[in-house]
Amino acid sequence: MVRYNYNSNNRMNTQVQPDNSSSNQYEVPLCRDQKTPVFINVYDMLPKGRIADIGYMFGIGVFHSGVEVYDKEYNFGGHDFDSTGVFIMKPKTGPPNVTFKDSVFMGYTSLSKEEVKNAIEELSREWSGNSYNLLARNCNHFTSELCYKLVGKPAPNWINRAAKLGTLFPCVVPNDWIEAPEGGEANGLIVATNVVITEESLQDSS
Repeated sequence: MVRYNYNSNNRMNTQVQPDNSSSNQYEVPLCRDQKTPVFINVYDMLPKGRIADIGYMFGIGVFHSGVEVYDKEYNFGGHDFDSTGVFIMKPKTGPPNVTFKDSVFMGYTSLSKEEVKNAIEELSREWSGNSYNLLARNCNHFTSELCYKLVGKPAPNWINRAAKLGTLFPCVVPNDWIEAPEGGEANGLIVATNVVITEESLQDSS
C-alpha cells in the first residue's frame, strides 16, 4: 500500500503466514518439473515501535508487497498521471522508508520469461498510476492479481488486511491517503512509476 510521487524525468530510478525466522531466509521446495518459483516479497511500512507492536499483537500490519519471478520484482504505486504505475525493482530492496519483512513462496509458474513479460505488459496497461486507491486498488491488490496469473492463486489475505479494515471503517482513513497523490515531489521522495516494460528495462533493473 505504497503511494508514489511522479517524476517525468525519472523513468527507471528503481532501485501467508509470515515466517517467524529472524534470518528472513527461505528455502525453495524441490520441484521435479524445474518450473520457476514465484515469491511475494513483503515490506513493513510501520516503523518499529509501540504502534507496530500493538498492531502485530492483533494480527494487523501495514505492508507493501511485490512479486518476484525470474530474478525481477514487480510492484505497483500511485501517481496522478494516466500512465502505468507498474515498476521493476531488484528483489527484496523495497521502496524508500520500508523494511523487508518476509518472502512468501507462492508456488511455481510454468510461464516462460517471454510469457511473464507479456503478462506484465498487459497488467501495465490496466494498472495506471491514477487508478491507485488505498482501499480498493493498492500495491497488494496488484500483487494478488499478478500472482493469480502466474500460479493460479491470489496473495494471502493477511498481506492486505489493513485495506480491508479501512474499507469497513473508512472514516478512520484520511481522504488524502486513499486516492493517488498529486504529481511532483513530496518530502524529497521521488520514485519512478512511469515505466514501460520492455526487454531493455528488464535488463536495466538487474
